[in-house]
Amino acid sequence: MKRQKNKHTVFNYDISGRLRSLIVGLLVFSCSFAVNAAEFVYISDKLRVGVRPEPIGSVPPISVVFTGMRLEVHEKTEGYVKITTDKGVSGWIKDIYVTKKAPAIIQLNTLQAKYDKLKKELSQGNETTAVLEKANIALNEKVNELKAERREWSKERAKVIATEYKESSWFWIIEAVVLIVASFFAGIYWYKNHVMKRLGGLRV
Repeated sequence: MKRQKNKHTVFNYDISGRLRSLIVGLLVFSCSFAVNAAEFVYISDKLRVGVRPEPIGSVPPISVVFTGMRLEVHEKTEGYVKITTDKGVSGWIKDIYVTKKAPAIIQLNTLQAKYDKLKKELSQGNETTAVLEKANIALNEKVNELKAERREWSKERAKVIATEYKESSWFWIIEAVVLIVASFFAGIYWYKNHVMKRLGGLRV
């Protein structure tokens, strides 16, 4: 009985240990995910803000950031934010000068860039449309030319067929006349032979 209890105790301890490991792993994963999800802020309108190596106002700045600059946030403390610029400069700035929303000048520039891009695309689209219209006109003219050629060809073919029919009609008429004449003379010859046989060989 004691051995069975020890086995159950070890089994329960293994399960609880695994649960702890799983919980710790999930916490580490969530922390790493939170770290990887970078936060960005912008300097408010019309400002030049000093970047300090420490979150202390008495420390001289090592760099300056301007309105509209996009800054990556790494850490926050009371009244200060640790940031990194696009050029790789890291330091602390006062949080009262930053905003998560892009300043009006940045939004205006972004909208202007989108407008210029759409205007360019529209201009290119109009040029493409003009080229397609010219190509369509040329194609229609070519189709009309081919239709006219086909009508002329049909007329010529009809003339040839009519000529051939006339020639063949005369041929058949002549052939029919020859056949009739030949039949007539053949009939006369047969009739004479028939009469000669009846008269005992006398010629008529």
